[in-house]
Amino acid sequence: MREKKLPKFNYYDEFIKNIEIALEMSQILKDFIDNYDNNKAKEIEQTVHNLENKADDNLHHLLETLVKDFLPPIEREDIVLLAKKIDDIIDCIDETVIDFNIFNIITIREDIKQFVELMNKLCTIEKEMMIKFKSSKKYDEVNKLVIEVNNLEEEGDRLYEMSIRKLFKESDTIEMIKWEKIYTSLENCFDSFESVADTLSEVVLKNS
Repeated sequence: MREKKLPKFNYYDEFIKNIEIALEMSQILKDFIDNYDNNKAKEIEQTVHNLENKADDNLHHLLETLVKDFLPPIEREDIVLLAKKIDDIIDCIDETVIDFNIFNIITIREDIKQFVELMNKLCTIEKEMMIKFKSSKKYDEVNKLVIEVNNLEEEGDRLYEMSIRKLFKESDTIEMIKWEKIYTSLENCFDSFESVADTLSEVVLKNS
């Protein structure tokens, strides 16, 4: 009996898979903020952390496969870099959700909804960007989405500066410390989206 060949590992699908996990985490955070209930913070943290663990398993599987792969579709270092940059997004979202729980946030600040809406939009665009990368690998198509991510990241920077400025006008030092950390975690998420987009742009250009 002829031995069945295993299907070839698809790195592009793995990139998409973990971006989809990031999008799911982002949506959970958005729903949590939209209907904020401090009593659910621990439960939300656990749900999101379980997804982060799932993404870690996917990343480890990708790296283990890459070590044994004789002829990957693009350069090994590009696969590793992209996979780890996507993992940075997932870690940033996970850290943000942890912040809401450990700081025992009772009331949500008005501008936080803008942060999580922007994060959700970035996740959606990055999923589309990875699908384009898989299907076409054309620089111009991917680059349009990269530019969109860069513009949204700049919007995130402006939102962060405005929120921190407003926060520092307030007198409650403890609340200032808590919220500065949360705002910084969210801003780090925006930076990680931009880093994935810029890395992907370079990879596509190299392989065009």
